[in-house]
Amino acid sequence: MYKDTLGFRQGEVYEDSRIKLGVNLWLERVFGWYGEENPPADIQIIEGQLALTSESADYIYSDFTPLELKYVKGTRPFLEEVLSQIINDDMSDHEKFLAIMRRCRDNRDYKSDSVVFDGGSEEELIKRGAIMCNEISRVFTALSQMAGFPARVIGVHISGHMMSEIYINGKWAFVDSMKGMYCFLDNGDRASFWDLMQDPGIVDRQEASVWEDCRPIGGMGTIDQKKAQMQARLRDCYLYPKEASCIGNYYCWESDKFNYKWTIAAADNDRLEQARIAEARNRIDLGYPPHYSVPISWSEDRPRMK
Repeated sequence: MYKDTLGFRQGEVYEDSRIKLGVNLWLERVFGWYGEENPPADIQIIEGQLALTSESADYIYSDFTPLELKYVKGTRPFLEEVLSQIINDDMSDHEKFLAIMRRCRDNRDYKSDSVVFDGGSEEELIKRGAIMCNEISRVFTALSQMAGFPARVIGVHISGHMMSEIYINGKWAFVDSMKGMYCFLDNGDRASFWDLMQDPGIVDRQEASVWEDCRPIGGMGTIDQKKAQMQARLRDCYLYPKEASCIGNYYCWESDKFNYKWTIAAADNDRLEQARIAEARNRIDLGYPPHYSVPISWSEDRPRMK
């Protein structure tokens, strides 16, 4: 099902030519950085992505991602050691989820200034303190699967960000492990990304404990102002009605199928820069709020997390 619109062809599902353009420009940007020859894992992972739309949502939240976990203990010992340091059998599923998310969120604390490459296996990403969204989402997905939770990646191509979903207590749940963000529905259930797409206001109706877990990347002002900027970007950009969102499968037990080469520098700087400029213009044409050009672009009058 949906084989003709998987991966690099996912933009074809959109009727709006500007959304299609947004997907194509995103591909131009990632190819500008990683190149198209001998593609690394962060390009290969695109092949398993399917656009998340009203037509595909039922399939994505039922049969798209198998819940059977095929990881064989002992095949990735370093990742098992990382897990042993942060979770144990006495913890609840929610406590395990938080521990994995926080370890990924805080991976930046292990960063070495002497490391000047991108990419690599999940083991290498942890060792070098990687925090780039596509990389740490891979780490979160792999660690979650090894801990017994089905997990997968989320992409928002026009905004340009990658996140994850984890299957916990019988439901898919959104998490941005780069920033330490997740959400609950009003009834206390964890919110999936599709739940948030249907009601972005859920982001504003979170308790203080959720807000406290957010650790901003970038931004200006006080820590609370930076958190508000992360909240605004999720609510107003990643969940924007004209965003091109996707869900993708990535399995920690299939590492032999991926190319975990390092990327030292952009494959094509001109292609990369032209794509970034065109993306910015296309966001304006699509009516995106100015979170990408104005550092503090949220309004003091907008609701905040409690």
